[in-house]
Amino acid sequence: MAGKFVAGQIGCGAFAMQTLGPNLVRNPHVAKVKWACDISDEKARAFAAKFGAERKTTSFEDVTSDPEVDIVCIATSHEVHVPIIESAAKHGKHIFCEKPMAMNELQAYRIIRAARSGGVKLCVDYMRRMAPAVVALKREWLRHKANPKHQPWQYVERPREKFIEEKLTDFFIRVQDESSSYRLVHLDPFTGGGLIIGEAVHWLDLACWLFDDDRPIEIQAWGSPRMRYGIHLAFQSGNAATIIETPNGTFDYPKEMYEIACDGSLFRMEFFVENQYYGRPGIEKEVFALQKDPFPDIGKQGGLSGYLEKYKARVQNLSNSKRVFSSLLADHGYEAMLDGFIDAIINNTQTPCDELAGYRATLLGEMAIKSSELNKPLPIPMDKWDYFVNL
Repeated sequence: MAGKFVAGQIGCGAFAMQTLGPNLVRNPHVAKVKWACDISDEKARAFAAKFGAERKTTSFEDVTSDPEVDIVCIATSHEVHVPIIESAAKHGKHIFCEKPMAMNELQAYRIIRAARSGGVKLCVDYMRRMAPAVVALKREWLRHKANPKHQPWQYVERPREKFIEEKLTDFFIRVQDESSSYRLVHLDPFTGGGLIIGEAVHWLDLACWLFDDDRPIEIQAWGSPRMRYGIHLAFQSGNAATIIETPNGTFDYPKEMYEIACDGSLFRMEFFVENQYYGRPGIEKEVFALQKDPFPDIGKQGGLSGYLEKYKARVQNLSNSKRVFSSLLADHGYEAMLDGFIDAIINNTQTPCDELAGYRATLLGEMAIKSSELNKPLPIPMDKWDYFVNL
């Protein structure tokens, strides 16, 4: 299907208003957003007014059954993804779904079955894998891995053959969050699943994307599935990813930092605005443009220091810092993910994050919760990873 698409938005809360809506109307292949759907008539009305939607409704079936609609975008609470996706797929609509795709394995099974039976494209918005800084981080790591080069002054005690551990890659994800910003619906185990299902799935997906076909074989988690947790993911090759999240931090310092340690080098990403490369000759630093920047004359140097200057300017005289993120935004990959989804429809190719990837993140999230409850590592069965749905 080529040309212009008609979209329907289901779930018209803050994320749809600030991110999905603007990205939909910006894409040149989207002719219009026809529907605004939300259980709150007020929210549906506001979305329709802002993005020019012709129709508003409180029933998702009005959107999924409309023969004019090509694309359904879902930004509802997590527990209602399944019936919306099943209805959309039944009516032949392509589906862009906010994370997590599903809250448990059974829900994920139903979604995979629906998408494949309906012959539609499905994309889960694990957008960090599309962020320019993260893409560059992976690129530089792979470049070094393929042809390792080290600083001429690198300290070597005595030349020797490397141990197995020294030939592997470690991926570290540090998330320091501010828990006063959490909506209680996300912490509810039945509507949001807690922060492992609601948030950690982002980073579990990212680790699997980074290591590609290197299958995870064991997961160990500790702490609280609701918030404040750690997760260690071991891969078949020996590579590993470790996620540490604290809810006791502050937005005064950016939320996320990623590090990749490999063969005498360190690759670091700081909040999608700056990458640093240590231990090898060549490029040492990259900075990345913001997606939204209301202060172009402040922090002109860019990178982390530039972002922090802009942040301080933005929070002056504010009584609620949540307003910052609708106007000052690093490029997390939201635009690129939606664009990639629409390109996949046009070209009949795989979406940037399909239903199998969405299932795998949910599987790992569920297993992390179980691991933390049992206080022990759990094997990841091959048959669960290589998921098969009998259509």
